[in-house]
Amino acid sequence: MSDKDDLIPETPEPSRQDEEVKVSSEPAKESDPAEGMAEPAGVGVVPQQKRFSTFSVAVLLICVAFISAFVGGMIVTFLLPAMLGVSPISLLKGQGLKPTAIERIIYRGKGGSSSLSTDPVISVSEKVQPSVVNIRTKSLASDFFHEGFSVSGVGSGVIFRKDGYIITNNHVVEDTKEILVTIGSDKDVKGTVIGTDAETDLAVVKVDRKDLPAADLGSVKDLKVGELAIAIGSPFGFEHTVTAGVISALNRTVPAPATDGSAGRTYTNLVQTDAAINPGNSGGALCDSDGRVIGVNTLIYSTTGSYAGIGFAIPMDVARDVANQLIEKGKASHPYIGIVGTTVDKDYAKENKLEIDQGAVVVEVADNSPAGKAGMKKGDVVIDFNGEEIKDMDTLVVAIRNKKVGDKVKITFVRDNKETTVELVLAEKPRTP
Repeated sequence: MSDKDDLIPETPEPSRQDEEVKVSSEPAKESDPAEGMAEPAGVGVVPQQKRFSTFSVAVLLICVAFISAFVGGMIVTFLLPAMLGVSPISLLKGQGLKPTAIERIIYRGKGGSSSLSTDPVISVSEKVQPSVVNIRTKSLASDFFHEGFSVSGVGSGVIFRKDGYIITNNHVVEDTKEILVTIGSDKDVKGTVIGTDAETDLAVVKVDRKDLPAADLGSVKDLKVGELAIAIGSPFGFEHTVTAGVISALNRTVPAPATDGSAGRTYTNLVQTDAAINPGNSGGALCDSDGRVIGVNTLIYSTTGSYAGIGFAIPMDVARDVANQLIEKGKASHPYIGIVGTTVDKDYAKENKLEIDQGAVVVEVADNSPAGKAGMKKGDVVIDFNGEEIKDMDTLVVAIRNKKVGDKVKITFVRDNKETTVELVLAEKPRTP
């Protein structure tokens, strides 16, 4: 061995003793300085979760609220009205809440906190009652045992104009010596008869008062059978009595025999109702569901003299015209053609060998009347009046009364199964006592 070899120190061999050496097949990894401490046995490493910020949550809640409000608004605006039978488009235009003829029904509900009741009977009563007055009359009468004793009567009236004019029935004030009118809660006021018309059983009474609550006057032109009818008057003297029913029929013709032995009258174009009407209601108001006075109560049909479910009112269209004439001229004129007639039916047509089974047959023609001047004779059957088909005598009477004195009309009638058309001018019907 050389000297150099002698100079190399010996490296001591590692001690193996009982030390165990673990061999791993995984590649060696660099140790992380941050991993200074060993993890406890059995504890795994859990990855860190992401969290929403407070701002994100707020934005999300606002979006949800907006969407909910939008959906709710669409339901209220479109789905709910459609379920209630109202057009959403009409509702948006403000038309969905307007009343229609179909909505004229009798409600029995409460008005709630609203100042207007949902029950039209209550609303109409509150509106019309101030315009309906009580009329008490005094007249002289006599019988076999007594002569010149005083008789009292009671009726009703409707304030026609705010300057003191009141519409009532002719039979309420006929032949009276004194008239007392009760307006609201005021003391009785003396009334004066301005004019009467026995033909229509109407009269106008004047009181010395101003700024009276005149009634809202309506019309029967668009009236339908079955609509609500409300009667207001003083039956048996009980003022401001309200009864309700329906319109039972239109254009009724009712004969009213006189009780004094004179010839009775026939009233035409009357409105029939089942609203309770009793003695004292005469001259009072018959109203529709909107609080318009559509008629003046005048007659009842009864075997006892009291309510039996059939009452009649003069259409306000007629009452308005007659009242204006009475105020302006003190009398009312009515057109006529000068015939007395009856209705043609199948039996009459068969008996007289007619080819038609409807119309108004002439029974009598007055001398120097429009019909007489036009050449009409007894037995003629009127089938057309100025373009309106005539089915019976009632239809002809109503058609004539809807015209005015001086109107020129054409009448078609059948004579010997041949049609003839004549032209005539309506004259004023002579006044009868």
